[in-house]
Amino acid sequence: MNVSIIIVNFNTKQLLLNCIDSIYTHTKDISFEIIVSDNASTDGSVEMVKTQFPNVILIENKMNLGFGAANNKALKIAKGKYIFYLNSD
Repeated sequence: MNVSIIIVNFNTKQLLLNCIDSIYTHTKDISFEIIVSDNASTDGSVEMVKTQFPNVILIENKMNLGFGAANNKALKIAKGKYIFYLNSD
């Protein structure tokens, strides 16, 4: 695994959809995983990831942990040689 792409999300469903779609469309010739650490979104983000991107690793935080803590949870399970922190916007 070359790169772990970590995205923290909180109620940015459409931005997250566009972001993940763009990764799959434009990332070529490297192995990667996408990890979304969701901070208890209520806008349908979690359901969208589950249905439209089943290969994405989804962390469903029970509350809004904040940006740093949500990134750290994803980092603990990342398998990539490199880590790429990506904001959905």
